[in-house]
Amino acid sequence: MYQNIHNPKLYIDGRPVEMVDSANFTDNGSNQLQTLSATFSDTHLSKMSLMNKKVEFYLNKGSFDGAPLFRGYIREHNSTDAKVTISAQDVRIFLTGDGVVPIVIDDKDNYDGYTAVQFLHDYITNKINTNETIINTNTLKEMDKPIFMTGVRGTTIPYEAIASKLKEKIDDESDTDRLDFEKIYEYFIDIIHMDDTSGITIRKSTILDNPQYTFSFHDGIISISYKNRPPANKGISNFGGSQVVFEYGNSPQGLKGMKVEAEGNSRGEVRENMIGKVLLAQRYDKEITLEVTKGYDIGLGNIIHITTDDKDINGNYRVTSKSISVSKSKTTCRLSCNNKPLKLSDYLN
Repeated sequence: MYQNIHNPKLYIDGRPVEMVDSANFTDNGSNQLQTLSATFSDTHLSKMSLMNKKVEFYLNKGSFDGAPLFRGYIREHNSTDAKVTISAQDVRIFLTGDGVVPIVIDDKDNYDGYTAVQFLHDYITNKINTNETIINTNTLKEMDKPIFMTGVRGTTIPYEAIASKLKEKIDDESDTDRLDFEKIYEYFIDIIHMDDTSGITIRKSTILDNPQYTFSFHDGIISISYKNRPPANKGISNFGGSQVVFEYGNSPQGLKGMKVEAEGNSRGEVRENMIGKVLLAQRYDKEITLEVTKGYDIGLGNIIHITTDDKDINGNYRVTSKSISVSKSKTTCRLSCNNKPLKLSDYLN
């Protein structure tokens, strides 16, 4: 029988919180912020103003963790005489959200010549870390294929501007004579929690051939569920008022279209740039959810191997989201694989 050996600890503004009733951590990927909600009994904290206070949550599996599972800042809280409930988001909240003042990029003040990473470094250094290190910039490493800010103009939220650019950026290493969607990679923003601070980085998805973890019903899986989902196999762009289309395969599961932003100076270039995005969608044909007894420290984008009696789902998968729920009686960890969130506006029926 699975035994819960976790000893979670919650800190607010550096102060340990006593009598934590429950805590729920979620990382949904797709450049969304990590969240933590918690309910606890602490008469001292219930009388404090908790808004924007720093929160750190340690899972402590068998020993004290050097770095927290989550570090962020409280955005909502509710206090009564008996209970306090908080909701926090990771440090990227200082780059996005209602509280961030948009920046104006024009012909006079702009980031022409800057890469996206250099832009983030400059903004964090000069706009956020003015009095203390809120977001560690040491984790910002240049991309292997940089995105440039040249020509970017308008009023924008920093994080949203970078996330939007990453959404359209892929690295296609397929042989030009043989399209291979296993050699098409995408980029995403990730958070790194260190001993004292947290930083952000831009990662590239890795090839599926090298799993870092293995799961089976004898080793790690409590339960598993999945459903098949027909991937988008037809890309549609608009170039110069006319439609550009790329269709992949013979659509055995039916035709599913996706809108793709036009990139290129001709219909041919737009279609060529569309191919990689349509092929990338072929990866996401299953939604798999695992409840597990190990792998609580798995990062998004890591590769796992699943072995069960169902041959239809055996194989390697990317972890796309993670949630951990803690109560007084147990700790539950759920992983989602190849479950890239869909936006209805991106797809055409």
